[in-house]
Amino acid sequence: MKDLRDSSHVLTDAEALRARLADDGYLFFRGLLPSDVVSDVHNQIARILYDSNWLAPGTAAEELVASDRAVEEGSPGFFGAYTAIQSTEAFHQLAVRPELLGVTGRLLGEESFAHPAHICRIAPPSPGANPTPIHQDYRFIQGCVDTLTSWIPLSEAPPEIGGLRVFAGSPRLGVLPVKASDGPGMMRAEADENHPEWRTTSYQPGDVLLFGSLTVHGAMPNRTKQLRLSADFRYQALSAPMARDLLGTGKPHYHPEVPDFPTLTRGWTSTACVEIPAGVNFVDRWDPRVDDVPTPPSRFAYA
Repeated sequence: MKDLRDSSHVLTDAEALRARLADDGYLFFRGLLPSDVVSDVHNQIARILYDSNWLAPGTAAEELVASDRAVEEGSPGFFGAYTAIQSTEAFHQLAVRPELLGVTGRLLGEESFAHPAHICRIAPPSPGANPTPIHQDYRFIQGCVDTLTSWIPLSEAPPEIGGLRVFAGSPRLGVLPVKASDGPGMMRAEADENHPEWRTTSYQPGDVLLFGSLTVHGAMPNRTKQLRLSADFRYQALSAPMARDLLGTGKPHYHPEVPDFPTLTRGWTSTACVEIPAGVNFVDRWDPRVDDVPTPPSRFAYA
């Protein structure tokens, strides 16, 4: 599989960033975030997982060696540990780091904000857990087609631990049909899994992969004995529409299985990182499983 192209040298060049996103459908930045900040989040989550018996007894929590108590996302036994992670202020503060708001704002050409539903992925070893199937975020996020997703490894993620892969150039395919699938999201995009333009890398803490909502992407199987930790944060322009959530806009990921933010944020220094700015225009959602979804025009001029 091809390696991701590093765009760190054009980080401050908005025109070059947009051109690369239009061409590849993704931007990869090696070491964009301070490694000590990411390591602090990693360590706090690792301690939660250790205390929840997800990690092997007698091992160091930061090594993330999985125990037989580690379960697939959404399965019975998942939400206790996940609620504790969603209560961790440092995890949510990572989503609003100036490095992330800066690059997304440059790409969008205006002020950006992070959706409050910050996602932590805890991927146990396969075959006990199914990797996230290949998909496009637009069917799930909706609202604005130019919503951006950042995928951030919270620990070292070589290909064998199931790091993310992206299909370079795939936004030009438009909104693809889907079929039912196992794994998070429960839907698989009908795209060529063996296409030569699939790309990944050996990720390090501090790396950031950024892509648009039409980019086909998915996780690979975790073939190690460790858990793979990563974060998904979504960003959009302040002037763009945002889709209403079925159970209430601005709720945590996996709400109501996870409590609402007034409960999660007790004792925090600030809740600004999980708030939606005033003035955002909300639109209704549509059924993400429908066959025919028109491809809205994009400011990134995928062609």
